[in-house]
Amino acid sequence: MYPYIQLSDLQDEAFLINNIYNNYSYNYYFTDDWSEKMYETLAFSGFISVSIKDEAGNDYLLPEIQQDYAVLHWENILISKRLKKIIEKKIFNDNCYYLSVNKNTNAVFDGIKKYHAESNWMSQSYINCLKLFSTKTSQKRLKLMSVELWHNEKLIAGEIGYLIGSIYTSLTGFFDRKNYNNFGKIQLLSLASLLKRFNFEFWNMGHPYMKYKFEMGAIVYRRHPFLNIWIKSREDNIDFSFTNKLFKCSELLKELFLDRSTIPHHIGKI
Repeated sequence: MYPYIQLSDLQDEAFLINNIYNNYSYNYYFTDDWSEKMYETLAFSGFISVSIKDEAGNDYLLPEIQQDYAVLHWENILISKRLKKIIEKKIFNDNCYYLSVNKNTNAVFDGIKKYHAESNWMSQSYINCLKLFSTKTSQKRLKLMSVELWHNEKLIAGEIGYLIGSIYTSLTGFFDRKNYNNFGKIQLLSLASLLKRFNFEFWNMGHPYMKYKFEMGAIVYRRHPFLNIWIKSREDNIDFSFTNKLFKCSELLKELFLDRSTIPHHIGKI
């Protein structure tokens, strides 16, 4: 059984460091506190949370202080030769692909529900909690980010994540696999370029178990080295005025093509 965690645990710095950060016996915790303050404090402390249901159908928040984190630094971005050819053929020859942030958050949530119909950890309670962060309020350190990839006016891929300080953390996403194969990766690369353009420090990609993250150039941080760079950047301020605007994917990706290698290299741990 996972340990129960409450807001006071997170607000007690000595407890947080000694009983959670330095405790490698547990990485998952659970709570029934769905308040805005609890979720934000968990995220600010470096947890990434999902949701679970018990046998009675009750929703719980399942925060994880991970053993390892996949992190993308902009100087490490990679574009495979195969994907480069797809981008040159489809994106640069069709100037109708766009990326946006928070232009249609509800459509992204709907896309995630449909795409992950059989294994969606993002319950309605979780969605309702995230939507508390969709309005701009100076008191909130966490801002919801729904990332949308458009072909003309058709939403073809997207993801949900959040901004804290100068760090973007991704949670989950979707893409139209039937009609737009490989465009999930194009959305990710376009987003990386956008984050770089607006001076984000790095991209916290969460669990380091997915191949696509390393194909993009992510590296693995162990918990304490990750927390060091997390704490350093979580108080930064990012200009959030890029939301609800359309950015041409051709322009975003050309920025990456100017100085990125197209041949993946070995990635190690920090």
